[in-house]
Formats: sequence, structure tokens, C-alpha cells
Amino acid sequence: SSPSRTPTMDLLASLGLANDLPEQSTRLTSHPGILKALNGSSDDDDDVQLGFNRCLNCGDKFDDEQLNKPVTCKGCMRVKYCSQDCRKSDSQASQQDDEIGCGHSPVICSLLSLCNEDEAAEEELFNEAGNKTLTSSNSGISNSKREAARYRVQTERESYPATLFNILVESPDWFIEAITRRLRCKEDPISPEPVKRRGKRDRSSPVKPTKEKRELVLHIVGASVDSELWGWNGKGKKVDIPVLNAYAEASTNITSYIKNLLVANSCSIRLVFIGPDCPKPCRVEVPIPDSKSTLVVETHCCNYSGAKQPYLPAPDAIVFFNPGFSCPDYDWSKALSAACAYQLSDSLTGPTPFLITTNTEMEGFADVKCLLDGGYVDAKSLPGDILEAVDHPAAGKEEEDDDSSTFFFSENPYSGLRIRQSGTMGNDLYVKNRWIVGGFFQSGIGVDALKKKRKSVVGKSNADGDEEKEKKQARKRHRVEQHDDGSGVNKNTKKKNPALI
Repeated sequence: SSPSRTPTMDLLASLGLANDLPEQSTRLTSHPGILKALNGSSDDDDDVQLGFNRCLNCGDKFDDEQLNKPVTCKGCMRVKYCSQDCRKSDSQASQQDDEIGCGHSPVICSLLSLCNEDEAAEEELFNEAGNKTLTSSNSGISNSKREAARYRVQTERESYPATLFNILVESPDWFIEAITRRLRCKEDPISPEPVKRRGKRDRSSPVKPTKEKRELVLHIVGASVDSELWGWNGKGKKVDIPVLNAYAEASTNITSYIKNLLVANSCSIRLVFIGPDCPKPCRVEVPIPDSKSTLVVETHCCNYSGAKQPYLPAPDAIVFFNPGFSCPDYDWSKALSAACAYQLSDSLTGPTPFLITTNTEMEGFADVKCLLDGGYVDAKSLPGDILEAVDHPAAGKEEEDDDSSTFFFSENPYSGLRIRQSGTMGNDLYVKNRWIVGGFFQSGIGVDALKKKRKSVVGKSNADGDEEKEKKQARKRHRVEQHDDGSGVNKNTKKKNPALI
């Protein structure tokens, strides 16, 4: 079961923040120059990065030819200002009633200071994994701080396997039922017609034993060497690969659950990592502790095309770790269409379950909106409060309908301890995998229908463009109101709304 407290909560509590990580701390209304910078011309050569290439307090652009060099915060050495006055102003309490960001407060400065130690610790761990000579910048700190930094980095790494398997086991009944449907559909004595069932089965009623080899298949889409695979390049002996052992250890709970469900001696778990930043194709088998089951890990260095890639087994669930569907730097349309098409290739599986993690709550809402606007999920499956939060036309449906929703959105109790800094807003913070989203991809809709639906959504947004909406988005980004302008590009993106990571 979920722990009553998580390491992240304990760290925040020690700083007097309870469980409330100040994700959006950069001030947007305290100085008119900020809005001017965010709503400036798109002809600028660089993106607006407050605290990096712009003053964090007033939004002025740093000029290489200016006489006065940018003023860097001496406490954390991670944010810049155009003057000492701006630095002091950003650290003081805001006088604006509608300003939510706390600015560069002592707490934010302390959290950003940890980022320096964590980055050096991460470099050490990667060098050790590659047997390289250590050139760490952590040499000037005490051993206790170095060990604490390494621990924070390790908890972030372990959040990937911990989230993947623990959330599946502890998910709502309808979700775990859908994931295991293919494993038991052929010999389920309670449900002779599995295609018509929708998660109503008694979880304690096992199916008949079978000699057929069973495996739970999970696709991890958009995976990379640096994140989900901890720097592993697909080489080395399996007994010496920490990331594979971590995934195997984390899978023990779901292995036990499936064993009891199927009354089978074993059921292997097959993790398929797909992405252009994955290692070259490889396959490794690792024994799962305290069981006769095996964890099979595959990597494929390619984009995700789903059923069009015959070497990929049909998934029982599709997982995306921090995908950033709303970010214009990535095009997820083909991958999401392929994920939706999987359910049409096998009549036994039904709608394909998905699990998504995001770094911030606002990113989670942005991803949900992208899924809705693209037709990848059915609005009827979402609770009314989620639809209202993303300003969807279906918001306001009857409250009792929420009981039948097949969707969840919440904080992730298995996120790590490491707190990171936004690359576009200097005072904004995030924790990887801190929010989780789960549900079903759109049922009974093909790729062609999805394309038509997306075109109609874009056409509608073109007709409703309004410059005032952009300013409203910048001022009240905590409300996650996302509007489109004439370009048809979602405003909640890195380029148009730098509040996103």
C-alpha cells in the first residue's frame, strides 16, 4: 500500500512547506516588463528564459555589450538579474494582490542550492557506471552533503521502476482489471465473453490454471538512456546492471498479484523500451526476486509506430514518463495514434490502458488537454472537475457521472527526493514523475478518424484566436486555462508559456 509519508514530503516538511512544493514561484505580475517579455515578438532569436537570458525580476534581455554584467544570486548561483535592485526586489514579499509566485525567497534559494550538489552527484554516478575518471565539482563539499546528494539522485532514478509497478498494483480496480484482461480472457470461467466485460470481475476469483506461457507486456514509449535506463547503454552483464535489478525488484508485487490471479507457477514481465534515445536493439532476462518469474527487458532505438512494428508484442498497457505532449519541440501525434490503434488489432484486449507521469501539476493538465483535443481519450471517461480544470466544453456534466469515470489524476507517492530547476523560469521547481495520469485510450476510433477530429479542433481554434487570451494565460497560469491562437499551436508550451518545464 501507499506509504503515509514520502521522502519528498519529509524534505518539504523540514523546510516548513508541508507537502506543498512551490512549483510555480516565478512572479509574472510584479513588474510590467515580465508580461512584455512573455508577450513579445516571436521574431526574437532566443526563447524567453527568465533568470537565464532575461532578468528574473523585470524581464530585460541581457546584452553582451552592456557595461553592467548580470547580477547572479550569491546564495544559489543559479539565477541572474540586471541589477542589485532587481535582485533585492525579487527576494522581498510581493505587493501585488494577484501575484501567486513567492519570488526568490530564502526557501527557493535553498532548494536551488541543492541543485548544484545534485548535478555533481549525478555526474559522479554516470561516470562510475561508465568506469570513467571522476571529475566531479562536488569536491569542495563535505562527505555528508555529497552522500545526501547521491541519495537524492538515486531516489529520482528509482522513481521510474517504483512508479511503474506500484501504481499498477495500487491502481483502481477497473485499471488493473483492464491490464490483466488479456492474461485471463481465454480461460476466465466467470467471463466467457471477455470483450464485453469492463472491469466488473471479482479480483479474488482466479481463472483456471494453464500450461500456456503468460507474460505481462508494458510499452515504455519515449524512453531514453539518461532517464528510464539510468545511463545503461544496453551492454554489460545482467548481474552488474543496477537499473535492471531495480526494475526486477520493483516488479515483485505485481508478479505476486498476477500469480494469485492466474493460479499459475509464473508469469513473466516484459518491458519494452521504445524511443529514438534508447540503446540499440537488445534483450536481457533478469530473474525476479522471490519468484520463479522472469523480467524481460527489450530496447528499440526508433520512433513508436505500434502495430506497424511487427517485432513489438501487443501491450497490456502503454506508459509515458514525462512526455510533454503539449511541447512544440516534440510531435507525439503518430505515437498516440499508434497507441489508440492497438486496441483495434486484437478484439480480446479492449481499450488500451495508459499511464502518464508529469513533472508538475500544470504539465499534467496540459497533457490531458492535448489528449482530449486530439481525440485520444473520451471526454465521457473523465471526471467533471478535470474537464473543468482544462476548460473543456464537456465540463459541467452531472456530478453522479464521475462515479463511472475511468480516469485518475493525482500526486505520485513514489516520486523521488530530487528537486530540479525549470529551464525557462528561474524560480520554478519540479520533481520528476511527481504527478500521475491514468485511463483508457479512445475506444472504437481509428487513426483516420483521429486525424479528422484533430483538423476540426485546429480549425475551430483558428476562428477563436484572441490576443487578450495570451495575456490572461501568462497572468493566471495556475488556473491552467489553455487557449489557441491563429497558428493552432497550444499556448501551454515551452515557447509560448515558459512556465512549462
